[in-house]
Amino acid sequence: MEGITTPTYRRVHKKYYGGIDKYFSPFIVVTGTHHLKKRETREFKPFEEKLVPQILTQRGEDFAWAAKMLKGMGYTEVNLNLGCPAATVVTKGKGSGLLRDKDKLKRFFEDVFSEGDLPDISVKTRSGFIYHEEAEELAEIFAGFPLKEIIVHPRVREEFYQGNPNFESFRIIKEGVNSPVIYNGDVFDVKRLKEAFLAEGKEGVMLGRGLLRNPALAEGKEFEPADKRLFPFLDELYDSYAEVLSGDRDILFKMKELWTYLITGFPDKKEEYKKLLKSATAADYKAAVKSILEL
Repeated sequence: MEGITTPTYRRVHKKYYGGIDKYFSPFIVVTGTHHLKKRETREFKPFEEKLVPQILTQRGEDFAWAAKMLKGMGYTEVNLNLGCPAATVVTKGKGSGLLRDKDKLKRFFEDVFSEGDLPDISVKTRSGFIYHEEAEELAEIFAGFPLKEIIVHPRVREEFYQGNPNFESFRIIKEGVNSPVIYNGDVFDVKRLKEAFLAEGKEGVMLGRGLLRNPALAEGKEFEPADKRLFPFLDELYDSYAEVLSGDRDILFKMKELWTYLITGFPDKKEEYKKLLKSATAADYKAAVKSILEL
């Protein structure tokens, strides 16, 4: 998730929590210039074990260029983002905007797979752009190419992250392709994690917001406010950001953004959370964290 699941976050999370087979980077924007911004290269440099770089682009040849470049760094899998619903992305025909024109999407994959020396390629997709009935046509396109796996968030672009996931469209894609299909969407607790794995994505489940709410979710554990790992995890995360960011302001922005998810596990700590959001120094922030965690 852009701005949150940074290399710093992933490194510290790996140290304290388990259960994750691989992490996906926030998307890397690739254009015809074949030149990446410095902030985007930070997502995959230096090489990171268990990381799958995710690419956002609208042209197959640009995706293939990035895939080869990343393979040269040691990455064995890259992922195409077909899910981002942001208007600034969709209007450029990227992210879920690529789902709008099925012929263009098919040509995209034809251009990619006409290239040689590629790493494994996976896809993160929605079940359609406007209608869930598009899932059948998408499945037909995906089935025509040797994709390592297909991660399906069963909402259409118009829904963003609202409403209930459409499980029927997930099953249509799952039954219509040859690749493993991974479930993604609204997995916030252990009960839903098990349901999603058994009923929807037996090949696997991708966690997003749920893992930010509960760092131990991939271990199959419910959120435990008294988990002894939580404070050292947050403390080391703050200190690690201090090594790469300048000044309390930028670090606090990162930590407060993470806390918009974590606070769901502390429904009776509204006043303490307000103090955390108002904190302007490291000392005030850490005092507020200790107050929330009752340390």
